[in-house]
This record gives sequence, C-alpha cells and structure tokens, in this order.
Amino acid sequence: MGSFAKRLGQLATRSMESESAAILRTSRANKMPGSLSAQLDATLRTAHDMKVFGLGTAASLASAAHYARFTQSMCAVYGAMEAELDRSPSPANRLVWDKFKDVLRRAPALRLDLCDVSAHLPVSGADEPKAQALPRATEEYISTIRSAADEDARTNGARMLAHMYCRYFADLFGGQMVGTATRVALRLPAGTPRHYVFQYESTPPSGGGAPRRKLLIEGVYETINAAGVLLDENARASPHSSDAREDVVAACRTAFACNVKVYRAVSSSQGMLLADAARGCANAVIGFTRGRR
Repeated sequence: MGSFAKRLGQLATRSMESESAAILRTSRANKMPGSLSAQLDATLRTAHDMKVFGLGTAASLASAAHYARFTQSMCAVYGAMEAELDRSPSPANRLVWDKFKDVLRRAPALRLDLCDVSAHLPVSGADEPKAQALPRATEEYISTIRSAADEDARTNGARMLAHMYCRYFADLFGGQMVGTATRVALRLPAGTPRHYVFQYESTPPSGGGAPRRKLLIEGVYETINAAGVLLDENARASPHSSDAREDVVAACRTAFACNVKVYRAVSSSQGMLLADAARGCANAVIGFTRGRR
C-alpha cells in the first residue's frame, strides 16, 4: 500500500508540475537577473517539497472529513495572512497587495467552502460546528505569518510577500486542476470548491494570445520585482538596516517549511498520509471515470 500511495503521489505531483513548468518556462519577469521574483523562484526549487504537497493534497480527497479539516486549516491560514496584508503599512507589501488583492483574496471563498462541508466537523450539543482546535502545524503557520507582519511593520520590510508567493502561486499554478479533482473525488456540487477559482481582471488580446492566468502571474511577478526595487531604495536610505531582500527569501523558506507541516498534518501520521493519499487518488480516478460515462 505504501509504495502504491507513493506512486500515486508522484503522479499527482508530476501533473501539477507540468502545468506549473509551462508557465515558469515562458514567463519573463521572473527571468530578470537579480529580480526579487527570480530569487523567490530559486527558493521554490530548493525549499518546496512537491512530494509532500502532492501527498497532502491527495490525502485531503480521502473523505469529506479529511477535506473539511484541510479546508478549515487553509481558511485559518488565508484569513490570517490576508488580514495582515490588509493592515500592513509596508510600502513594498502595499504595492503588490493593493494592486492584486481583489483577484487574489481567498478567505471569503474558503469560508463558503468550509460551510459546505461543516457537517463533517465535530458538532456541539446545539448541532453547530465546534470551534475545533486547529492542528498545531496550522497554529504555528499563523504565528509565523503574524511575526512576519510585525517585522515588516517595524522595518518597512516585505516578508509578507514571501507568504503571498508561497500560497497564491501554488493556487495559480495548479489550483484549477486540484479543484476539479476535489469536486469529482468527493462528489461536491458544481461550482465548488470555490477557492481554486480566480476571477481574472485581465483578458487575452483579441485573436488569441496569452491565457488570462498567465497574464495575471506575469503581472504579479512584475510587481514583486518593483517591490524589490523599492526595498533596494529603502536600503540605500538606511544603510545600517538588515538585507531586506534576504529577509524576504528567508521568510519564503520558512513559509514553505510551514506548508510542509500543514500538508503532513492532513493525516494523523506519515503512514496514514500515504494510505489516505492512495484513497484520495482512487476517489479522484473513480470520479473522473464516472464523469466520462
């Protein structure tokens, strides 16, 4: 069972990587030497554990209860991150968030998705979903986000851009595929889950051109680069301050490490993660097969 689950996780990972790789390969802003987006992409290659991401995503499809717990964690993480971004005084954070917050914001959609499956969470005597204690990994992730926001407020840094990059780019790169797999695996209603769907503001040129998703990603990359330039200007004005770019890169590594813990916590143990991933992949295969009939 373990080897089979690992293989399924690898297959899920490869499908997500192929979609992501096509965008990464053709994007331009993240290829600019010395740009902040290039630095963050380098962190993606060295610090992001795609195997755990694939297994955790598949495990969340093992049952409605697994998906409900995972959605509860993601709702808490995005809610904390977006609240901190909304009140961040950092010019670099504001530059990116103010431009893209309307299309990137996920917490409202996650709250609706959580309501759809709240029956699979523990209930109180009044038959209302309990304020279930979040997994320790989720609590630690939220604490890390708030600490990054506090440091940004103190230093005019941009650590929160690292947390944005870590979460939103994962959604933009593979969210549509994961959303479809989730819906068919768990027999969710049409139009759900909502949090994997982005309402793109830009449109492709008439007669063809780049997909809207790619244009959005390119725009975010470009604005992250502009935020990096702003950090450089602030550093020149305060030569004794810490390396603001390195602070962002370090925060990105930390964010990826937090995500590894959250995705592992989808199941109660590493052994159960493999078994649950196998169940989740099987549910998705059955769901896709059912849809072709």
